[in-house]
Amino acid sequence: MPILMRRVTEALQSIPEDLELIFVDDASTDNSVRTIEELAKEISNMRLIQMTRRFGVEECFLAGLEHAKGDAVILMYTDMQDPPEIVNDMLARWRKGADIVHGVRKRRIGESRLKIIASHIAYRIINRVSEIPIPNDAGEFKLISRVVANHLLKLKESDPYLRGLIPWIGYIQDYVEYDLQPRAAGRSHVPLFGTKAWTVFLSGFTSFSLLPIYSVLVVGVVGTLLMTCTIVVIALLTLFNAMPTWSVWLSFALLLWSTVMLAVGLVGVYVGRIYKDVRGRPRYIIKQVSEFGSGK
Repeated sequence: MPILMRRVTEALQSIPEDLELIFVDDASTDNSVRTIEELAKEISNMRLIQMTRRFGVEECFLAGLEHAKGDAVILMYTDMQDPPEIVNDMLARWRKGADIVHGVRKRRIGESRLKIIASHIAYRIINRVSEIPIPNDAGEFKLISRVVANHLLKLKESDPYLRGLIPWIGYIQDYVEYDLQPRAAGRSHVPLFGTKAWTVFLSGFTSFSLLPIYSVLVVGVVGTLLMTCTIVVIALLTLFNAMPTWSVWLSFALLLWSTVMLAVGLVGVYVGRIYKDVRGRPRYIIKQVSEFGSGK
């Protein structure tokens, strides 16, 4: 955390606009809160938001947006993978009229080859099925204007996929390329084979496209036609004792079962999202908001 604060203050000291720093603590179990409170003695205009429990990355970003007062807001992790020095380039594009500035990862330094390939494929699958263009290799490291932030906060859907919701809002968008850096400390909460990684992928996959549902319908129609033709062929071959009937029927029964289970599971993902939205539960609950100092 001290390293982050040093780099942030050094990167932003030449910025003419008034600044505020907002930290959102997602019920951490380390000394993050105490560290932030100590740093607040040296840095003015800082705010700390504490959650009642661990709600998730996207929910924390939204909580920060809810309490931000500036004309532009920059979303950034505290693990130092997103270099604070890029903020200057983002602000430059915002001053020129951009309402959204995406941080696009040009390279992923320190990550395994397997994770790089998996991330590359996942971004492009989501973009291909999406109804709107979503920037490839762009995470939550973004600048958004106040008007975009206000629209974003009005969207009350569960499991918010910010990487898609923010570009969905529209307005003038630009991007800044940067190299994703290794984590300064700790371990990622989104490992490649962890539940969170697949949850994020499914959220992006189902949030902006009905193509998977339509694909299931097409597969069902094509499969029915093929099965009909196959049954006719099997019946003819059976008449001439060319193959054992039971093995063929067993194979196709298993194929039919697996296809049905795939379709039911896919539809279930959409139904689950609808269920979460209908419940109307708040996406997060804030335990405490602490303000430290004022000014630039």
